[in-house]
Amino acid sequence: MKDNDKNVILVPTDLTAVTECALDHAVEIAKLFNRKIIILHVMSKKKNDEGVRMKLEQKSSKLSEDSGLDVSYKIEEGSIFTTISKAAEDVNAEFIIMGIHGKKGLQHIVGSYAYKVITSSKVPVLVVKKKHMHKGYKNIVLPIDFTLESTQKVRYAIKFAKYFDATIRIIGFLATKSSVWKIKKEVILQKVTDYISQAGVDVTAEIIIQPGAVIHDVVLDYAEKIKADMIMVVAELGDSFRDVFSRNSAEQIVDKSDLPVLNIIPDPVKDNLYSSQQTVFKPFIDPLGLIKK
Repeated sequence: MKDNDKNVILVPTDLTAVTECALDHAVEIAKLFNRKIIILHVMSKKKNDEGVRMKLEQKSSKLSEDSGLDVSYKIEEGSIFTTISKAAEDVNAEFIIMGIHGKKGLQHIVGSYAYKVITSSKVPVLVVKKKHMHKGYKNIVLPIDFTLESTQKVRYAIKFAKYFDATIRIIGFLATKSSVWKIKKEVILQKVTDYISQAGVDVTAEIIIQPGAVIHDVVLDYAEKIKADMIMVVAELGDSFRDVFSRNSAEQIVDKSDLPVLNIIPDPVKDNLYSSQQTVFKPFIDPLGLIKK
C-alpha cells in the first residue's frame, strides 16, 4: 500500500480503564479522518485465553455499533516494544493512539515504558491520559528549533489543524539572551509562520527566552497558559537525531503532560521537508544554513 492508502488507527489495549481514554480519542479522530480502528492486545506468552478474546470481541462490536465506525481487534504474541510497531506496519496504520496512567509514571503502560514503545514505532503515536473532551484540538502547541527533524512536525500540525479548525501555537525556546540567536530564531519562526498561514491555518508564534530553564518545563508551562489541547514533539530515535528535546525531555513531556502529546517519528528520507522534492521548504526552515545535512 502507498502512504495515502493508510486508513487505520491502531489502539493498543491492556484491557484496563486507561485504554478507554485512548479509544475515546480514536473515535473522534477516526470520524474526522474517515479511518478504521483496530484494537490491539499483546500477550507476552502464547496461551488460549478465550476470556480476553471475548472481551475484545464485545468491546469492538459495541464501539462499532455506538460510533458507526469500522472497529476490529487483533491479538498478538510478543513484546510490546516490537509487537505494537510491527502490528502498525502490518495493518498500514497511520497513527497509534495509546493511553497511559496519569502522573504515576510511564511504567504503568501495558506493564512497561511508554516512551520505549513510542520510539520503536515508525508512525506517529498520540499519547493520552484523559478522555476526549469532545471539543476537538483547537490549540496545538508546536515547538520549533534549528533541526531538520523538528520541521517534520509542520505537515502533521497543518493536517490536524485543518481537520479540527485549530490554531497552531508555535514557540521557540532560547536558554540564552544572545541577540544573535534571537534574531536567527525570529527569522525561522517568521518563515514557518508564513508557510503555515499560506496553507490556510491560523497560527501564532512566540519566542520564550528563559536562561537556566529546561525545555520540557517551558513547553508545559506555555501549553497550560494558552489552554492548549495538544502538544506535538519529535521522538528522539538515536544519536543521529538531535531535536530541541533530548531523549529525557521528550520523555518528561509525555510523562508530565495531562494533554494529549502527538509524537512524530522522524524519517530522514520519507516525509522529509528538506528533501530534493521539497527544496522550496529549505529557505523557510533553514534560511541561515543552520540545519545539519
